[in-house]
Amino acid sequence: MTMTLEMVRDYEECIRWKQGRGWVYQLLIDFLGNPPSLSLIAQWQKHMVTREESVLTKEGQKLKDYFSNTMPRQFTEVCEVERTEYHRLFEGVRPILPSLCESDYRSMLNKNSVDYTLDIRNMYAQSGIVFNKLHLEQDDHVSIELEFMAVLGERMSDDIRLRTSQQSLIDSQIQFLEQHIMTWVPSLAEVLCNQARTPIYRSLGFILKEFLPYDIAMLHSWRADLE
Repeated sequence: MTMTLEMVRDYEECIRWKQGRGWVYQLLIDFLGNPPSLSLIAQWQKHMVTREESVLTKEGQKLKDYFSNTMPRQFTEVCEVERTEYHRLFEGVRPILPSLCESDYRSMLNKNSVDYTLDIRNMYAQSGIVFNKLHLEQDDHVSIELEFMAVLGERMSDDIRLRTSQQSLIDSQIQFLEQHIMTWVPSLAEVLCNQARTPIYRSLGFILKEFLPYDIAMLHSWRADLE
């Protein structure tokens, strides 16, 4: 069968997404999980400049441009600015976002206290995933939820897996996105877009806002292709 131009574009888009989604999840995990360090700033400056696959969104390209224009001598200043912003947003006396845990955040949104951690832990367990938490993060912390997606994505990228295994991994990701991440993280992203004052954390808000709907749409598309 001769591939049409549209089919070629769809195939190229799928390959680009598969190669880049893990990088996007890792970027979000690294900067939402803990205050940024100097080594983290230097590491991501290198990644964003040298790895084209790490850019999947328009805002991701803007962040890449920002890092491309950041010289090593500026890393210390960038780190201090972004650490201060992390504290203002998440850790201060009156933080903009007092909790990055799903149960707390959804309870605030819905004005109804509900603990989602049991369901989340069950989904982790069903996938055979146990996290090595260095900072005693809660299972429903945004960085852990995003890491769950990243781990499943790594498993899915293994081309030797059987079709049924691929389908199961895709289904698990779609289910977790729809039942958990998409119920609260877009709201968190909106707050970051409106309230963050620094280049990295403002970009993270827009990357979240762009990437999550794109990721779930691509998962649905790939799932349909496997049927």
